[in-house]
Amino acid sequence: MAGQSLMSSERYFDWQGWRCFYQAAGEPGAPPVVLIHGHATSHFTWRHQVVALQRDFQVFAPDLLGFGRSSKPRDVAYNVEIWTAQITDFIQSVIQRPVLLVGNSLGGLIAAHIADRHPALVSKLVLIASAGASSYWQSSLVNFPFLLMRTPVIGRTLFDTLVQQRFVEWNIRHRLYANPAAVTPEVIAHYQECFFAPDNREIVFEVTKQFYDFVMDDAMARRIAHPTLLLWGERDTFVPPLRGRQLVRVMPCARLEVLPQASHCPHEDQPEQVNALLQAFHREADPAASGGGNPSRRA
Repeated sequence: MAGQSLMSSERYFDWQGWRCFYQAAGEPGAPPVVLIHGHATSHFTWRHQVVALQRDFQVFAPDLLGFGRSSKPRDVAYNVEIWTAQITDFIQSVIQRPVLLVGNSLGGLIAAHIADRHPALVSKLVLIASAGASSYWQSSLVNFPFLLMRTPVIGRTLFDTLVQQRFVEWNIRHRLYANPAAVTPEVIAHYQECFFAPDNREIVFEVTKQFYDFVMDDAMARRIAHPTLLLWGERDTFVPPLRGRQLVRVMPCARLEVLPQASHCPHEDQPEQVNALLQAFHREADPAASGGGNPSRRA
């Protein structure tokens, strides 16, 4: 179901002098869901969710500043702060209601920051393989080259040498996705555009250098009292499911679902399963409202 419904539309949100793209679908007045993409991608990653969820939700899939079809200014510090501000203002000015907030990878970290800082804007929270586990990145030999990219001069040379088309395609096929059927020519073309279009490449490099600064510590996780669904792919090596097991122990109203045969993008690896989990989670009663604590957790 990768095609777009006739009910979907492509729009722009003017924010601080920049044009920020978003896709909208579903009936106005339906419960709103906002889908925040991760690093080096765009609203494209949510194509299966936009089609399926619009039956029950008003769906919004924005492109973060610097990504997709949003503006790509050169004189901006791309970081979690600016994207948190962008999506916060988007919810406040465009949607104007509390939302089911869903984020994947970097988008998950942004969603968590919004829930922490602006709890009234969020009804429920879904973190899909959320970034923020800096201790894993710092200790993983697999990701050590990304640490070296912070080194002046050497970092950019390493990035340009390492991040070539074959490297990107290998990571897509063997790390980003676990389901071979999910890696279509459309997906490969999308990531090649995200990594190698001139404006995109500069921003990808700048953001990649900051991976170690993308942190969600336990204190922040404890403050998030919203009903929270943590979704992880069992085969994720970018942010392994161990991170989900750490978060579910400290977040007061969270539960964890680990999906077999899925990696860092379970919503693309297993879209029907993820869509069903999102719809069921939306229908669940708030455990805090009924006096319950942390709901059942699955490892």
